[in-house]
Amino acid sequence: MTSPDTTTLAIVAAASALVIGVLRTSIGGGIGVTLTPILILFMPAPTVLGLIGLLVILSDPISLGYFWRQWDGAQLRLLIPASVAGVVVGALVLAGLPERELKRLIGAAALTLALAQLPWLLAPVRRAHALPWPLGLGVGFLSGIASAIAHSGGIIATPYLAARGLSNAQVVGTYTPIQAVANVFKMGAYWGIGFLDGRLLVVSLSMVPLLYAGAWVGFRINAWLPRRAFAVAMIVIAIAGALRLLLG
Repeated sequence: MTSPDTTTLAIVAAASALVIGVLRTSIGGGIGVTLTPILILFMPAPTVLGLIGLLVILSDPISLGYFWRQWDGAQLRLLIPASVAGVVVGALVLAGLPERELKRLIGAAALTLALAQLPWLLAPVRRAHALPWPLGLGVGFLSGIASAIAHSGGIIATPYLAARGLSNAQVVGTYTPIQAVANVFKMGAYWGIGFLDGRLLVVSLSMVPLLYAGAWVGFRINAWLPRRAFAVAMIVIAIAGALRLLLG
C-alpha cells in the first residue's frame, strides 16, 4: 500500500485529531482499538502508527492541563517504569516485521485487547478492589507493549485503574501522565525504525487546534459520560476493524 498524498493525509489527520482530543479527555483510552485498525485499512501501517503517535504526544500537554494533579501518585510510581519497559519491547517487535505481518499483529492485538475489555464493561457493578502491586507491574508492562504496537495501552490500564475505585477524572488523570512519559520513548523508537518523517510531523503540528477543540468537548463529556455504553460501541467498532485486518 502506497503512502497517501498530503491532502488525503491532512484530511485523515484532521478527523483523527478531533477523535483523539475527545477520547483523551473523556475516557482516556480507546484510541488504538478504534482508530488504528480502521485507518490501516486505507493507509500503510507505519504511516498510521506514526501519525497517531504524533497526534497523541501533541495532545499530552492538553490532557495534562485538564487533569492536573488528579492522579494517584502511588500508581504513577508503579506503572510508569513498567510501561516504558513495555514500549521498548513493543518497538523491538515492530522493527522486524514486514507490512503484511505488521497489519496482522495490530489486528490481533486490537482484537485481543477489545475482547479482554468486554468482561469489565459488561460487569453489573464496579467495585473497588485492593489489587496487588505485581498485578500493577504486569498491567503497566502490557500496556506499554500494546501502546507501542497499536496505541492501545489505555485498553489495559484504564480498567485496572477503574477497578481500584478511582473516579472518571482520576482514571483519566492517572493514565495521562503514564501515557505522556511512555509516548516520549515511543516516538523515539518510531523515529529510529522509520515510522516518522518530516511530512508527518508538519501535518500533525498543524492539527493542534483540532486537538484542543476535541479535548474541550471530551472534558465536558467526562463528568456525565455513560462510560459503559460508549465504550461498548467503541469496542464493537474495534472488533470489526481488527477482524478486517486479520482476514483481509
